[in-house]
Order: sequence, then C-alpha cells, then structure tokens
Amino acid sequence: MIFYDVCNTLLLYGISRWTKFYENILFAVLILALIVFSVTMVIYPFSEIRVMWYFFTIMIAYFVGGRNIGHVTAIASLVIIYYINFVCNLDFSATANASIIIGILFISQISNYFVNILDENEKELYNYQNHLQDMIDNAVKVIEELNIEITDTQKEVVFTMGAIGESRSKETGNHVKRVAEYSKILALAYGIEEEDAELLKMASPMHDIGKVGIPDNILKKPAKLTFEEFEIMKTHSIIGYEMLKYSKRPILKTASIVAYEHHERWDGKGYPLGIFGDNIHIYGRITAIADVFDALGSKRIYKDAWEDEKIFELFREEKGKQFDPKLVDLFFLNFSKFDEIRKKLVDIQDA
Repeated sequence: MIFYDVCNTLLLYGISRWTKFYENILFAVLILALIVFSVTMVIYPFSEIRVMWYFFTIMIAYFVGGRNIGHVTAIASLVIIYYINFVCNLDFSATANASIIIGILFISQISNYFVNILDENEKELYNYQNHLQDMIDNAVKVIEELNIEITDTQKEVVFTMGAIGESRSKETGNHVKRVAEYSKILALAYGIEEEDAELLKMASPMHDIGKVGIPDNILKKPAKLTFEEFEIMKTHSIIGYEMLKYSKRPILKTASIVAYEHHERWDGKGYPLGIFGDNIHIYGRITAIADVFDALGSKRIYKDAWEDEKIFELFREEKGKQFDPKLVDLFFLNFSKFDEIRKKLVDIQDA
C-alpha cells in the first residue's frame, strides 16, 4: 500500500510541477481533500481511500502552500492518527498504524526534498535572469555607443562632403561650419525642438553639394555670370537634391530638403520650384538666411566682404520678399550669437 501511495505522490508531483500557475485550483483541491478525508475517517476509520487522502493532502500542502504549510499538514495528520487510535479508542493493528505513520513521514520528507529542489531551481532561474539582464544592459550600452559613433561619423562625412562642394568655388570649409551653427541658432529661436535643430545643423553643410556638378568655368568665374551661365548655376539645387533624395538616413533626407529649397524665396520668385511662403520647408527658409548672411559677410573671389550695416539694410529690404519675415526678426534678435560664431570660425582663404 505504501508503494502504491508513493507512486501516486510522485505522479501528482510531476503534474503539479508543470501546472504551477493553477495554484488557486490546487488550493481548492486541497480543501476538498480535507473535507473528503474527514468524512472517510468517520465512515471508514481505516481504509486505502483514507490513506490515499492522507498522502494526497500532505503532498498538495507542500507543493502549493510551501514548506511550512506542508510540515504543519504532516504533523496534523499524525495528530489525527493519534486521535483516532487513542482518543476514539479505535483499535487498529500495529502494522496498519505503522504503515500510515511511515507513509506520512516518507511523503513529508520526499515532498520537502522536491520543494528544496524547486527552491534551488528558482534561485538558479533568478540568478540566470539577473545575468541575462546584465548581458542585455551591456548589449544596449554597446548599441548606444555604436549609434553615437555612427552619428558622429555621419556628421564628419556630411561636413566633409559640404566642404568638398564649397572648395570647388574657392571657399573654405568654415563657410559650411558657420552656416550649420547659424541654422541651429535660428531653428531654436523659431521654436524647433532641440533634436530637430541639431539635425538641421548636421544637414545644412550639404546645402550646396550640388555644386560638384557645375563646370569650373562657371563655378569659379570671377566676373558676373551671363544669363545662360546663371541658369546652369541654378541647377546645383536640383543636382544636390537628386544626389540625396533616396537616402533613408534622417541627416541626408534633411540635407536633400535643404539643398533643394534654400534658394526659394518667400515671394515665390526663387528657384528651382518657385514656391512661396510657408510652402517652403522651414529648413530651406532657415538655411537661406544663414547662407546669405555668411556669403555676404565673407570675401569671395568676385567680391569683398560686406559691412554688417549693409547686410542689415538688405535683410530689412528683403523681409517678406526673399526671406521669411519672422526669421528676419529672429535674426536681428539673435545677431550677437551669429557674431560670436563668425569670430570663432574665421575664413582661411586659399593662397
């Protein structure tokens, strides 16, 4: 009989091990087992059914209620055995009593053993989860560092490409650096989020990248361009856009907008699209002011640098014509910041 009950116990342990999430159901079974056990004690003071429920109740108590509840249930079972035999004066054979007591003790020990194994497994699982979390945290950190490195590399590539475009017209890379800084100043003043303002700063150096497709005899001509030559020069906006428009990278997508629209005018008389007002992307409107200010204030092979007052006069005249009027106002309000950048990034003319 003990062997039979042990087999039942092991089988029930296997079931309960894989149905841990049914704890509420198992607790209900435990209550039912106690009720049935009480009834069978009265009706059948000693029977195989009663013994089975002893063992079943103890086993469920261990695996569902935990080690302490299991111990209490086992002790309670022994007390009940004592009560039945000595208080109720039910005369069972010594062999029967010994079988039940040994069975209870055996079930208690084996249940406790398996509960200990479960506890150890839970500890190992907890440690593994912590180790896995550390691995994930380290992986995330590495990915973040790689993203930063990729972003920095993209910035360097963008500045380099922008400088290449400008160098063909005998201008240093400081022009694109200044335009980048000016663009961010205006973007923040306009109310654009820091992240987008930084994106514009990184992309704006590419505004004239299309100049790589303009012939040298036009790009480097010291005299005024003819109508035909100027028409060719204007195509640099389209060339730059075509070079960048298919990229899925935010920096280059932004750069494609800047390259395409920074020569549009608020009054619609710009190129290449001839769009006007708010139809011009804000990135194009901002870069237009940054580019024109730096171009007028810098010495070129075909002109000397303009004085600030002359530049201010032009901006006042072109407010609402060439330039977004709100951005012109923001330019004047933030001119001290522009001046700091200009002094910091001085041009180095080619010898």
